[in-house]
Amino acid sequence: MRLLVIVEAGAGKKGEKMATHCYTVLVEKENGGYRAHCPALPGCRSYGDTKKEAVNNIKLSISYRLETLMAKGKPIPKDGDLARSSQQRAQ
Repeated sequence: MRLLVIVEAGAGKKGEKMATHCYTVLVEKENGGYRAHCPALPGCRSYGDTKKEAVNNIKLSISYRLETLMAKGKPIPKDGDLARSSQQRAQ
């Protein structure tokens, strides 16, 4: 199952607004539970006993990943960046 999830991240300084980000998430049944991962953020995945739990967990995982990237001053990937960069390397 493919879903779009919306997460907020990035309020580093007092009074700063959190940025809203939208990512595609894939959810699959696995070993009696569910696995969710975000293709735009390699290695960003989560698990849950139910689909709802897996989706809630991946939202947290995405938020933590984005906050880590921001703290390190790294660029924030947009949904689909991984697919575009793979296509460019193949050409």
